[in-house]
Amino acid sequence: MNFMADLKAKVAVKSPIALLKTFLLSHTFHLVLLIRLGAFFRSSVPFVGGAAGLLIEYIIRVVYASDISCQAKIGPGFNLMHGHDIVIGSGVIIGERCKIFNGVTLGNKDTETSEVQQPCIGDDVVIGTGAKLLGRVKIGNGSTIGANSVVITDVPPNSIAIGVPARTIKK
Repeated sequence: MNFMADLKAKVAVKSPIALLKTFLLSHTFHLVLLIRLGAFFRSSVPFVGGAAGLLIEYIIRVVYASDISCQAKIGPGFNLMHGHDIVIGSGVIIGERCKIFNGVTLGNKDTETSEVQQPCIGDDVVIGTGAKLLGRVKIGNGSTIGANSVVITDVPPNSIAIGVPARTIKK
């Protein structure tokens, strides 16, 4: 579990008091901690781990109004700015040090197929409020997705993508 990386990503000042304050008071840190715990149970604990992971996903849905699968592969330093109304599907891959705002959806584009077609997010990516990343899209390292954008095509590294459908405005 990438516990310390997530904790340090949430705190700008890395003092022990700031870390303790975040650990005790930050609801978004608690959400990321639940995601990490659910992923640990699903991958490491035989038999009851799957049930424990489902229970944690249910707690996330009820308490945080978010539908986040603990089967998603999320790198260290993951940072949720506002932990509400976020959807992350089970096949999503998120790189290191990514920042996600509220209202973001990372999921399937085609509801007619049972094939998992979900986004792959690179390292150091920022995804703005309300953005939707749908289908098997790849978001390059260091990219930014603008608020309320709908991404259905790949975004190159170090780019900014905005609009509906999203287009790259800077490379």
